[in-house]
Amino acid sequence: MKVLEVLYQWILGLYDEIRFRLYHGPVFHRFLNRKYHYYTKLPWPLKMRFLRLVRDHYEYFDFVGREMKVTRGMKAIVSAAAAQLVMYLPQMSLTYFERIVIYPDYYNSRITHKLHKGEVNPGFHLIVFSWRGVMEGLARDEDGLNLLLHEFAHALWLETKLMSENYRVLPVSVMVEFEKLAEREMNALHADEQHFFRRYAFANIEEFFAVAVESFFERPESFSRQLPELYQCLIRMFRQNPLLPGQRQ
Repeated sequence: MKVLEVLYQWILGLYDEIRFRLYHGPVFHRFLNRKYHYYTKLPWPLKMRFLRLVRDHYEYFDFVGREMKVTRGMKAIVSAAAAQLVMYLPQMSLTYFERIVIYPDYYNSRITHKLHKGEVNPGFHLIVFSWRGVMEGLARDEDGLNLLLHEFAHALWLETKLMSENYRVLPVSVMVEFEKLAEREMNALHADEQHFFRRYAFANIEEFFAVAVESFFERPESFSRQLPELYQCLIRMFRQNPLLPGQRQ
């Protein structure tokens, strides 16, 4: 009986690999190559690892369109942003959140009743994006504005800070260090009214983290020069350095 179970699992694994090689891999490569810069910069062996993560998120999330149809390409782009953040994090990363809701434009939130580009709702296990906001974030690679990274960063923060140990994927000791550095930067802003991050980062620690993640991936050179301690902290947190694509830290 045990031999049959092993054989069954082997056949399933072989089927999954063939399906990935012949379908998911080529399809996602077509959607992402030269369009999603994080993927473009990876060496080929890590491109395959990345595409597998994209496939995993593509199949895991329940994508729901509001007033629009969510295409395969849209799903691939959203899944790529999730894969980018969790490239070197534990497998359970982002698994608390099950549904991705996409609006065509900025929308009135059913929770805050305000106009939003995106939000994270742990109560309903969902993450919401406006496709207009997604496209605006992807249009410019070095402005530190990326809605996908911003909202997924919120989701990772919530998993680690508020959920059970089963969802704690970011190293807690590094998060404590990050909070200390963030507090110092918040005090610095109040002192001179100038800062590398946009003012929105200083609303609270959660927004500071999400904005920091955007800049970490979108403008790492200037980030590493202006805020070296904070940059190094994020390297330890995500176990990767955007200045050295494909090298696990």
